Amino acid sequence: MTAANYDAMSLDELRRYVLTYREDIDAFHKYIDRSKAAGRMIVIDLDDAHWEENITERIKQITPVEGESQES
Repeated sequence: MTAANYDAMSLDELRRYVLTYREDIDAFHKYIDRSKAAGRMIVIDLDDAHWEENITERIKQITPVEGESQES
């Protein structure tokens, strides 16, 4: 298999690659690192009494509403 150029892929392309080539651990790690850097990862702090409200709010922030622009 030819080595993939993960840096040349968009984050969505890298996600599709990881889902297709699940045995490529390097690609998975690159995807996780880039997802964190892009703010796509949601972290749950179970010690926080309001974790459920916080996660709901975060999901609303990153999920586009139909008919609205994603631009900030």
